[in-house]
Amino acid sequence: MANDKVVSERPAAAAEPPRTYRHGLARPSTYKIGYSLGKWLPRGALFVLADLLADATHWTNPEPARILRANLRSAFPRWSEREVEDLSKRIFRNFARNLVDYGRFDTITDEALDRLIPSAQNLHYLEESFSNGRGVILVTGHIGNWELGALFFARHGFKINVVTIPEGRERIDSIRGAYRMRQDIRTIVIDGSPFSSLEIVSALRRGEIVAMLVDRWEGADGVPAKLFGAERRFPRGPFVLSRATGAPVIPAFIVREGSIYRGVVDPPFIMEEPEDEPGARRVSESLERMIRTYPDQWYNFAPR
Repeated sequence: MANDKVVSERPAAAAEPPRTYRHGLARPSTYKIGYSLGKWLPRGALFVLADLLADATHWTNPEPARILRANLRSAFPRWSEREVEDLSKRIFRNFARNLVDYGRFDTITDEALDRLIPSAQNLHYLEESFSNGRGVILVTGHIGNWELGALFFARHGFKINVVTIPEGRERIDSIRGAYRMRQDIRTIVIDGSPFSSLEIVSALRRGEIVAMLVDRWEGADGVPAKLFGAERRFPRGPFVLSRATGAPVIPAFIVREGSIYRGVVDPPFIMEEPEDEPGARRVSESLERMIRTYPDQWYNFAPR
């Protein structure tokens, strides 16, 4: 019965893949070159190159930069134009640095990884949630280095399944998929097939993590919630899954602080009420708090 309910209600972002808004850093060639250089150059040198590439991308990609500034103005209306412009440049740089670290972790030792991501705030929420044997629905957004989140939790002994929508560029999808596979991170692609929903439910029943990005939903059946005072839509999937399987929903993030990263895990909740809006509000509140704390790591290149 749980399976039928989840499939019929499309638990993950499925039928209507969101439109992507690309900039020069989100190209297959950039990923490939960055991963190759990451094997040979030290991190500091790679960051210098990443900053130069980010500055050039910010200058030569006016549309993504314009969208980013508009989103920042909506979220932080009291900031001056100079502050918004400076922040947008730092966001491009941090995005490029994220790619550096993501690429380097393909060959980095476990000891070096532990030095770069030494801890997670409130990791006990995640550990305690596994005691019910129903798995965990981990939700996050385009803030910090979300790709490293799966690697961090896998390093701490959690089995990870990353739910993803096809990017629209097969080369980037294949690069990310191959990278995750080498780190024993499974990818579940939501392509409209009912089998993807069954895969998600099976992973939860095995007591594993199902991780989802939830902050860019454009489907007609999204759940409304306020984010920075404006109504946004979140996918119903995490809340339907929680209600159907009893698995808790946990917002979690990986953000950079100086030269290292830190995990942040928020309190879990299980959807017991029939409405999805309370769950969407809790997720939105977690996202907004993290964005306010780390605004230069919010990679929101999509129009509102």
